[in-house]
Order: sequence, then structure tokens, then C-alpha cells
Amino acid sequence: MKFKLFLCGLVAATTLFSCQKDDITFDSNKKGQVKLKFDNIVGGKTLKLNSTEYTNSSNEKFKIDLMKYYVSNVKLTDDKGQVYVVPKKESFFLIDAEKTESLFPKFEAPEGNYTKLEFTLGIDQETSKSPAEERTGVLDIATSGMYWSWNSGYIFFKMEGTSDASPNKDKRFAYHIGLFGGYDKPTKNNIKEISIDLNKAGSATVKQGFSSDIHLLCDVGRALDGPNKISIAKNPVVMVSGPNEEIANNYAGMFTHDHTHNQQKLSNE
Repeated sequence: MKFKLFLCGLVAATTLFSCQKDDITFDSNKKGQVKLKFDNIVGGKTLKLNSTEYTNSSNEKFKIDLMKYYVSNVKLTDDKGQVYVVPKKESFFLIDAEKTESLFPKFEAPEGNYTKLEFTLGIDQETSKSPAEERTGVLDIATSGMYWSWNSGYIFFKMEGTSDASPNKDKRFAYHIGLFGGYDKPTKNNIKEISIDLNKAGSATVKQGFSSDIHLLCDVGRALDGPNKISIAKNPVVMVSGPNEEIANNYAGMFTHDHTHNQQKLSNE
């Protein structure tokens, strides 16, 4: 009898929880905060600049001392198929492993239950071709450290470090990957569109007064160890020449949705 009562209570509690979750009402005229949390790793290890030594699939040991990449043109799709596009001017972020605050970009979105996150890894053609004076903040070509002045183009992904495998005298390696398709003459286009399904590890429930924090694991080591195996010994420096396309195709797969923290109360300050 006690077991039956316990079971009935458990079913009732489960039903109540399900109803509470399903009965959340959203007002599209109201907005809540969305925070993206980029957790940079290499394989199963946390990325630590200048200290931790990693090993790639070519059995080459290396350390990373600089890691930056652009995330832009963010979009969210809710469980009804409605797409919210973050206003373009508010949708450029430079993720810099050396600057903790850059790892947590945030923006506002209408209330809703969002099941898909999309963004561009890189800078789109329209922005790249726009007047330089219009590109401010993280897009400032003079201060971002992510622009080839000699090639008139943004660097989308920059990874530098040291490795005994490097044939360079200073043992350094550098991967600066860009190319957006060209101004007047066509070039390679290494812009990558990233799409992440939020269903498996938790959709983003956005409500006014709260933050929905989407936690992404970013395995930057995949730049070397994706579908294309990149050897530091053979390719210590890759920019507009060398296997830049192969590296871009590798790091396009570096993002994994780990979990989402919903209903994070925002401070009134």
C-alpha cells in the first residue's frame, strides 16, 4: 500500500513538473538575456595559455600562447520555427582566450524556448567590404589584431604557440585563417556557418529578468585534428598560403553544446 502511495505521489509530482515546464508562457514583446559561454579546450584538457602542453595526432607536442576567433551574425530558432536574428551591429564578438570577459558574450532576445543556435565563424563579405570607419569595437582594424593590412581582410581564427616540431628557429607556429571570397577578384571563402542543436543538452528558455546561459565547449585543437590532419613540422605557418581551407574545415567542427543554464536571475543594478 505504501509503495502504491509513493508511486502515485511520484507520478503526480512528475506530472506537475511537466505541466509547469510546458505551461511557461512567453510574451514576444518582452526580452530576456542570452549569454554564450565559450569554454576553450584542447582534446579533453582545458586550454591554458603558455603553460599546458598538448599533443596532436601527429604526435607533436605544442603549447598555445594566443587564441582568438570571431563569432558573428547570431541567430536563434524557437520550438515553433520562428527565427530571431540578433541586430547586426550588436552581433560581432571577438573571443580571446587571454580576456576572460570576451568568453561570455551576451545579447537580448524575445521571450521563447529556443532549440537552435546559429552563428558565423568569421566576418561576412558585406562587413568586410564596408568602409573601415564604420567598423568599430571588436571590428576596429587598428586595434583588434585580427586584420591583414597587407591583404585587406579579417583574420577569422588565430592560433599561435611553440612546438619542438616546428622547423622555425624560434620553434613557433602560427595559423592565421581568413579569406572571405575577395573584393574584385575571387579568392577562397573560409567563412563558416555554425549550426548547433540545443535540444539534446537543453533548450534556451528566455524570459524577461533572467539570463539563459548556453555553454559551448570549443575544442580549438580540432584545427589540427579534424578531418584533415595538420602537422606542425610540415606546416608551421599557414596564412593565405598553405592548407588554410583544410584548417578552416577542421575548426568548423570544434563547437559542442554542453548544457544550458536557464532562469539565471539578473541583478537589478
